[in-house]
Amino acid sequence: MRSHLALAGLGLALLASAKNWSIIEINDGQWSDVLERDVCVIGGGASGVHAAVSLVDANKTVVVVERNNRLGGHTHTYTDPETGALVDIGVVVYQPKPVVTDFFGKFGVPLLNMSSVPWNVPGQPANKSQPAAMYNTIRRDTDFRDGSEVVREQQPDVVEALARFRQVVSQYDYVLHGYDLPDPVPEDLYTPFGAFVDKYNLTAAFSTIYQVGQGMGDMLHVPTIYVIKYFNAGDEQALYEGYLTHVHGNNSEIYYKAGEYIKPSNVLLESSVISVNRKNTTSGRAEILVSSRDTGLKLLQCSQVVLAIPPHLSNLRGWDLTPEEHAVFSEYITSNGYWTGLVKNVGMNQTVSHYNAAATSPYNIPVLPALYALAPVGTIEDAWWIKFSANNPTLTDAQVQSYVARQINTLQKSVGVPVTEPEWLIFQSHNPFHLQVAPEAIKDGFYKKLNALQGGLGGKMFYTGAAFHTHYSTLLWRFNKEVLLPKILGGSARR
Repeated sequence: MRSHLALAGLGLALLASAKNWSIIEINDGQWSDVLERDVCVIGGGASGVHAAVSLVDANKTVVVVERNNRLGGHTHTYTDPETGALVDIGVVVYQPKPVVTDFFGKFGVPLLNMSSVPWNVPGQPANKSQPAAMYNTIRRDTDFRDGSEVVREQQPDVVEALARFRQVVSQYDYVLHGYDLPDPVPEDLYTPFGAFVDKYNLTAAFSTIYQVGQGMGDMLHVPTIYVIKYFNAGDEQALYEGYLTHVHGNNSEIYYKAGEYIKPSNVLLESSVISVNRKNTTSGRAEILVSSRDTGLKLLQCSQVVLAIPPHLSNLRGWDLTPEEHAVFSEYITSNGYWTGLVKNVGMNQTVSHYNAAATSPYNIPVLPALYALAPVGTIEDAWWIKFSANNPTLTDAQVQSYVARQINTLQKSVGVPVTEPEWLIFQSHNPFHLQVAPEAIKDGFYKKLNALQGGLGGKMFYTGAAFHTHYSTLLWRFNKEVLLPKILGGSARR
């Protein structure tokens, strides 16, 4: 939650002193409402919503605070106003794990194994009865800087290399359950992924790992632990046995139904945390001051708090951080930039996808910041997926959109179609993406200190989300089930 939202009608003095308010001020009419709940969940993305649903199932009262006007976080679905066609622009697929089928099944949301039905032949029209994610196209590798064709070196042993990858990373299976790492931390986990690829002769697998692991920026220099969490043995298996996706290409439906299950009165959308007092309250509970668009200020009183947003210090203004929290969160040194969306008015061949490549870079990886690909969705006329990445999140949305337009114009010129101004159908920033610490910090036990924060402040404070695991709904839901919920409910975490 971003906590620097300006509040109409409130002076700077109130904001400056907000963390010092007391229960007496509530009775003076300062707050429009007071909500008492067992657990406050800050963040309504994949991990926060799943945690809230699980807590309701455990007979806990909850409230979810979400800055956006919807639940689901990176899961975002576009609906074509003319045809009603649906396209997932964020989270598209899931590994076929019980935690996924259980969560979708709880709300009667239908899933499809993508290997269970035939895809269209590349070059042929889309089967519009299938999700857009299943549209098969002809692939062309193109340098998006100048539109030139790039001929990749053929890698005949890709299947063998992926199998070898799975075997190698199996010795580190514990990273798929969180950050409970051994001491000392194995060197493989904090070495750059490019060196890991060389060490285990995984060259033939790299292009597949890079393509599936979009959003990781400069993957060759990212510590290996982050990569093998994001593209893991479950992905290697799902590439052949099939990923799961919503049968109609609407992964957001799970969050609509989860919000109804939690109850709208317990979901505060378009809301921001202004101030947090967890240590010295007259109620003995954590007290969180929240600004909501429609209802103004609310005071939340909670026995326990789940933080399910990126724990970057810029996201935690107004929080009464403990010295331990501040020291740990200060160690995050970087993250990637990642943006997704859909454009139309491109006018190119809709049976061909252009994948960004560079002739002289290692593995022909594109030079970032850039589009990963320009690919038609197939199910909507002249609509194209946008997946844009940078090695840091500092680009503005306007700068990203300008980059995208220029690269599309370059491709249009290269194939000889009219140069047009792309029209945005939907656009979303996923920043900050993949919060990271330095390799030395991983080696020196950063994640042991991060894990030690769970249950802090005498059992009031808990954490979930990508920073505590990875940007992967499947694994985040399993983390909630194995680690977060047992701790909140008084059990023991998985070992």
